[in-house]
Amino acid sequence: MAMADRSLPVARGVFFRGPGTRSLGGGAEVWLGYQQSLRPCQTGLALNVDMAATAVLEEKPLLELVADKVGHVAGPLPDAARRRLNRDLRGVKVVTSHTGITKAIRHLSRGSPFQETFEREGRQVSVADYLEAQYGVRLTNRDMPCVAVGNGTVLLPMELCRVAPRQRLIRLDETQTSEIIKIAAQRPGDRLAAIDHAVNRQAAFPDDPTARAFGLSISSRTVEVGARVLPNPMLAYGSPGRYDPKGGGSWNLRDVRFLNGSSLPSWAVVCFANQRFAAEDLEAARGQHGPTFMAEFVDMLNKCGVATPREFPPVVYPDRNATVYSAVAEAKAKAQAAFGAPASLVLVVLPDTGAALYREVKQASDSMLGLPTQCIVSRKAGIGCPARGRPQYCANVAMKVNAKLGGCNTRLGDVERLPVLGARRPFMILGADVTHPRPGEGGPSIAAVVGSMDATATRYAARVTMQRGGQEIVAELKAMVKSLLLEFYGATRGMRPESLLFYRDGVSESQFQEVYYKEYSALLEACAEMGDAGAEYRPPITFVIVQKRHHTRFFPKSTDQSNRDRSGNVLPGTVVDNDIAHPHDFSFYLNSHSGIQGTSKPAHYSVLVDENKFGADGMQLLTYHLCYLFCRCTRSISVCPPAQYAHLAAFRGRLMLRGEGGSDTASSASGGGGTVEFMSINPRLQKAMFYV
Repeated sequence: MAMADRSLPVARGVFFRGPGTRSLGGGAEVWLGYQQSLRPCQTGLALNVDMAATAVLEEKPLLELVADKVGHVAGPLPDAARRRLNRDLRGVKVVTSHTGITKAIRHLSRGSPFQETFEREGRQVSVADYLEAQYGVRLTNRDMPCVAVGNGTVLLPMELCRVAPRQRLIRLDETQTSEIIKIAAQRPGDRLAAIDHAVNRQAAFPDDPTARAFGLSISSRTVEVGARVLPNPMLAYGSPGRYDPKGGGSWNLRDVRFLNGSSLPSWAVVCFANQRFAAEDLEAARGQHGPTFMAEFVDMLNKCGVATPREFPPVVYPDRNATVYSAVAEAKAKAQAAFGAPASLVLVVLPDTGAALYREVKQASDSMLGLPTQCIVSRKAGIGCPARGRPQYCANVAMKVNAKLGGCNTRLGDVERLPVLGARRPFMILGADVTHPRPGEGGPSIAAVVGSMDATATRYAARVTMQRGGQEIVAELKAMVKSLLLEFYGATRGMRPESLLFYRDGVSESQFQEVYYKEYSALLEACAEMGDAGAEYRPPITFVIVQKRHHTRFFPKSTDQSNRDRSGNVLPGTVVDNDIAHPHDFSFYLNSHSGIQGTSKPAHYSVLVDENKFGADGMQLLTYHLCYLFCRCTRSISVCPPAQYAHLAAFRGRLMLRGEGGSDTASSASGGGGTVEFMSINPRLQKAMFYV
């Protein structure tokens, strides 16, 4: 196979079909390669190279791809299979065996080649008869439909089509996504060796004649940079009052109580898993294998400081014809009847990680009912199956429940040495993100802004809106920030933030200037409208861009064993602000998390405005310490929580999109996929961290 046939250039990357190629299932395989870009640095131009992976459709007969998607079908194609194939095959290029031409699939025909006809020389001729007369091809498959290609007027039998080579697959299902992550995850040493191979062998950059023609000389070695490891923070829990998470970036909740435990006086369970297997784990204290899930979960809640009733919550097992909304509403009513108080939360047991049911649950709870729900997956929770790691699972769920009910899991212990937080004056930390439809889907984008509501910077209210698809600027930023400022005013009994720190996620470098002009101005306008008559309200603002979609990686020196974690990655708190940082802008790379799988990726922070005068040291330390306050886990995370919360809120907003036939709480927009409705977040949840 020639190099051109087994390589695939995509934007700044090149991918190869070779020894690293593995099947992803569903007719796709993974190709490994590298990404490349030239970046201005403090030391001059640098070539940034990193390993990368992409999914490619397997070159095979189209009927085999169909079988990968929907299984082997005997007889006519079922409607559900037809719908999936119409979605998954749209745009796939096929090569015909009788003519050798390449065409893109538009949709499936209703009938088979023996049923589909067209007019030729004054009479109706079937596709099968035409092919036999014109090309001498005799078809054998009488069940599968044709594929309409090109503009949709040309019909081709599936048995004469083969998937064209070198087609990148952008839309992956859950299993494929999980597999490609596993395959692409390389330990630091392996990744560094693969990068060296790409630079010196595959691309041969040091000997590249084009680079030489422009007077460029490319080194064959990676660059060494100076770095610092910031100290980890002390944390404060209800018990113990001071907790040292050490330098590993992870800890556990053993013998720990939340700083502010919430109350769960009334709650219920909805179980979509099989009642026959789940009932014992949800209703009894002990089962045939020991303590049940419900017993261990309630025990964990109370140990962590979340007060619950002595009685187990009532359980609803919806029948097959019940809607998700009616099931959650029934659970809400049963909680009221059982405990004599309005339901505070509904625990939802899902049979698997499927997105469709999860979406319906969140639409019912977050929009229609205004009631927090906590979803768990039966297999992961050990419900109806052997339990593995259940205490840790229950602890993680307890953290989410406490946050959703308004509690605080932990806070920073030594805030005195931090800027803004240590000043003992009111402040607000904001995060913002925009999530866009996947390529080829069309539809609107979802923008989310979160803002801290307390002096610990642990409770964040959120505002979520729909906007034009593909628009990165937060269109309603002024209104959303003003709403959060008013929420803060009410939560703090009449105080306004004296400082604002704004973390903006998901912006590329080419958009920095536009984001600065439009979104920084929106922040100023929101503050101006919060001023009193004759008194301007103008708190200092620090505006920071957070980027994770880059290809910069750090590797500890092979001779340095003290500055690496157990996975071989650089330590949490490693910061680099020299050599490879931007030559003019205020920016730095921060690796704030410990390695779990593969090679850690640092976050890149660019400070566009710093009216609070944090400076480099203050900005880096504050950002790193905030990473220990994420409410969903006992780990320091890879990006600061305000940006991550905005990301989660935006994706929760995407679950609020649905087609025609929305409720009274929905607003609508027209996109490439027709009318889409956005089910707005129920006002009862405006203060809650419903999105975690």
